[in-house]
Amino acid sequence: MKKAYAVIGANFGDEGKGLMTDLFCRLGDKVINIRSNGGAQAGHTVCTADGKRHVFSHIGSGCFAGADTYLSEYFILNPMLFSKEATALGYCMGNNFIDSRCMVTLPCDMLLNQFAETVRGKSRHGSCGVGIFETIVRNRDSRYAIRYKDMLKADRQALTAMISTINMKYCPERAAKLGITGKAKKELMNILANEILTENYIDDLYAMARLSREADEQIIEEYDTAVFEGAQGLMLDQDREDYFPNLTPSSTGMKNIRAILDRLEKRDTEICYVTRSFFTRHGAGRFDTESTDIAALFRLFDKTNAPNEYQGNFRYGWFDLPEFMASLALDRKYIAEGEKVSIAVTHLDMTDDMIICPTGRLMPEDISYMAVADKLYKVSGETADDVICQEVMEKALSRR
Repeated sequence: MKKAYAVIGANFGDEGKGLMTDLFCRLGDKVINIRSNGGAQAGHTVCTADGKRHVFSHIGSGCFAGADTYLSEYFILNPMLFSKEATALGYCMGNNFIDSRCMVTLPCDMLLNQFAETVRGKSRHGSCGVGIFETIVRNRDSRYAIRYKDMLKADRQALTAMISTINMKYCPERAAKLGITGKAKKELMNILANEILTENYIDDLYAMARLSREADEQIIEEYDTAVFEGAQGLMLDQDREDYFPNLTPSSTGMKNIRAILDRLEKRDTEICYVTRSFFTRHGAGRFDTESTDIAALFRLFDKTNAPNEYQGNFRYGWFDLPEFMASLALDRKYIAEGEKVSIAVTHLDMTDDMIICPTGRLMPEDISYMAVADKLYKVSGETADDVICQEVMEKALSRR
């Protein structure tokens, strides 16, 4: 039977999904890597034993392992950032398939997002600033909605007119709703009036189209192994009202993956929930176990998540066992009978191979037992070679 793996962040994102995606993509000969939610705000770091390092946003994190990429209908395209990533990878990124139903971010979506976050000041939402939510909001209005298939059908002149209409009619209204007024609004509209911005954007769109092929989920059937790569984490899922408003506008767990899998032939499927041995959050919002001391105490650091204007500093905290278990429980309703569950614990090299909680320490085996998982992956480094896989003992499985 063909195989499928689903890599899902169990926390606020930044758990190590790129590393686990890279690992699973190395377990098969003919592999497709599916992006199942979010968009270019993802930052999935992959390091290899031969010294390669890249933070993937559009292209699947299985790229270095030789996997092809399918950007599913639930993924939000950004031609500007796609072109930037393609250049960074030297255009060595395998076959890329894009679902024609994908929403597409425009320059105005990014700018509205960034200006709104700046205006909010200390009340900012912690957005990455790449326009994901603004793309979704615009597409709710049929007058201004644009899918990838619409862009492919239009010629350059039509595309220019389409974008200009959105810039001049939609953006002033949306800016007002976001509280972008006065000098800030004037500056925004001046930037959008720059024809070079639109021309460069269309160049990037055409470059992305040249490097990709249209496909729907049936392309997955051509591959022996499918690796679904989720973005963000379960505690940022759009339905987690207990963390509102600092959420991501997508389904970060199995929901989208289940919808795709149910349209395909049955596969031997493993769902891997990834967590660090401690918690982190990049951006504003509730963080119950945040600690200003934990980073210094354990000398924690992160090479990818640098402080930035929109998300601020990278935040550290203790492992929150109740929230971890609650997040997994909420996602289990999308897991079908017979599908296996695994837990991956990353960054163990920073915490003496233990999970650090506010009240003490746990072994990775402890949470895999409590989660009634079939497998445990212990990660003490940056590469797939640093992963140890072990079966969860029968005593734990008997609790089902």
